[in-house]
Amino acid sequence: MRDARTAHGTAVPAAAVSGCDGTGIAGRLWDYTGLVRLECLPLLSAPFLLGFAVLPTGSPATAYAWFAAGLALHGLSCASNDIADRELDALDPRRANRPLTSGRVPVRHAVVLSLLLGALFTLAVLTLPSEHPSLLWVSLALTVWGNMRQKRSRVPTPVSDLLWGISVAAPLLAFTPAPTVGHLAAAAALALVVTAFDVAGGDVKDLETDLSAELRTTAIVLGLRPGPHGVGTSTAFRLTMTAGYAVTGALCLTALLTASAPLPLLLTALTALLAGTAPLARHTAGRRVSAGGRSVLFLAGPFVAVLGATATLAPRPAQVALSMGAVTGATLAAALGRRLLARTARRLPSAHKELSEAREGLPDLGNGSEDPGRRLGL
Repeated sequence: MRDARTAHGTAVPAAAVSGCDGTGIAGRLWDYTGLVRLECLPLLSAPFLLGFAVLPTGSPATAYAWFAAGLALHGLSCASNDIADRELDALDPRRANRPLTSGRVPVRHAVVLSLLLGALFTLAVLTLPSEHPSLLWVSLALTVWGNMRQKRSRVPTPVSDLLWGISVAAPLLAFTPAPTVGHLAAAAALALVVTAFDVAGGDVKDLETDLSAELRTTAIVLGLRPGPHGVGTSTAFRLTMTAGYAVTGALCLTALLTASAPLPLLLTALTALLAGTAPLARHTAGRRVSAGGRSVLFLAGPFVAVLGATATLAPRPAQVALSMGAVTGATLAAALGRRLLARTARRLPSAHKELSEAREGLPDLGNGSEDPGRRLGL
């Protein structure tokens, strides 16, 4: 592979960058499941199950078929993003272990996989029942555009980030025969939560690379800049995050109130929103922020409120609990599967490791057809 930290690039064994050998069946599965961010797909696809739960009728088999279609859509999202951003990822040493960046997965394979996943989602929209398939086509179009062109488009990045959030939340409405104010408010709140996570988590994490590439992400537009002790915030960033949190909370409460939520559920959602204010204050009041899960804990409150609003809108609230149970189970299964693949790949025959070690230090003789690769992605 090409090491982004060297001038000309030197060959580095796959085991050195990923902890896995990268050869054999287990190593290849590790790479391809990493390309589509397998652990992230169930949560991103949750709106397909939640949207179907809001339907008065519908079989569980159809619901899980739509969930599988959602997995394909967001697998396409992750793979296409790595393809589009592979040159940027080559500049970021932290991404040296990505399947495309390391060269363990050829670009042509990633393209074929993306086309296959897109075809599966298209087939689902054409054959499975839905109330508003146009919203699903919009979700597909925004997903592809957002990951292929977002950072290079003339559309202001805050707008393009919000469009990606809308693409994730659209399935909440796609299965509802006649969306009410509550449905619209819940979907809008989820879109804002997804957008905020993308900005507060993803943009901050990629800040230095994006600045060096002269890109204009939302975080950069809002004045965030890297410093010796973390990422420096700005007044615009703090005000935007606070206002966005307030609007998201108001949308969640609107959905709950218009659907005549029972008092316990309403109090639960309100408590979750209030519990998120302390993490929000730490994230926005300080002059420094860090990327990662802890920095976006305040988004857990709105997410719980969105679930509460969706449960209120569902004819049988237990359906929402079952849906989230399925999402949680799929997430844990994906994480466990990846862990087992990693352990298995480390135990591949020693001949594979010797081959990798023999390549270390030799010049990279690639012709550039498998350029280094990139991101996520929520």
